[in-house]
Amino acid sequence: MNKSIADTFASAQAHEKNKDYKSAIGLYLSVITQDKRNRAAYVNLGSLYSKMNMFSDAVKCYQRALSLGSDYMTHFNIGCIYYRMGQYKKAVINLEKSRSLRTDFYLSPLVIGLSYSKLKNTRAAESNFIDVLKIVPGQKVASTALALLYYNDKRYDAAISIIDQMTGNESVSVALREIKSRILYQTGKIDESATEIKSLKKISNGYTYYDQFISSIPVDTFSDKYGTLDDKISILASSEKSDSQKLLSLSLCYLFKGDTDKAIDYLFQAKKQMQL
Repeated sequence: MNKSIADTFASAQAHEKNKDYKSAIGLYLSVITQDKRNRAAYVNLGSLYSKMNMFSDAVKCYQRALSLGSDYMTHFNIGCIYYRMGQYKKAVINLEKSRSLRTDFYLSPLVIGLSYSKLKNTRAAESNFIDVLKIVPGQKVASTALALLYYNDKRYDAAISIIDQMTGNESVSVALREIKSRILYQTGKIDESATEIKSLKKISNGYTYYDQFISSIPVDTFSDKYGTLDDKISILASSEKSDSQKLLSLSLCYLFKGDTDKAIDYLFQAKKQMQL
């Protein structure tokens, strides 16, 4: 690369770093005009077009770069663009080329798995997410996607196994443990589901799963408007009845009182009673 082209290339990089993309593009195009085999300029230009959502132009630049020399990252970038465009089959083709050139680059099978998920090919998606976890055990996106895949496929034991491996990571535990609580509930493990809900409530202020349960209960379930909450709780607790209506009323009383742990306990007791 002669000095003039090198200076233009360096100037383009400086403008790109300062997010002056329009000027950077002009300078990269100037480099290509002077040196049509400047692979680095095509790669950088493709990256810029991708950032600006000019996907067709980005693909053309990356493909021109590949014609001058193949590498795993350029194939990966093309695959990711096709994924973003919703062309998942083309994404898989390019991502597979990336994987063949760099087998330890976990992002290739990760996006392949996501592409197959979009194509509703759950078996292929599962295989690729497992491949990711072989390279990077516990990888967050692959683990979460795999847990959701197993949950949707009703492979509950497999879903819970993955979730239990991940719950030490608080950044993902709330969403995954909500799934776990649903699995426990759906498989009849009501008490374990209630315990999971109470645990979630303590670690996330934004947790709303309990509120979703409450919203499903008719407003007139708790119709007694006389006396304090403590009076109502005392009356309900002393009643010899043990039906779901009483338990739901107790749940609502404790919810209004602010004791959400007891509210959750009584709600799940009511759910169990309804199943008898």
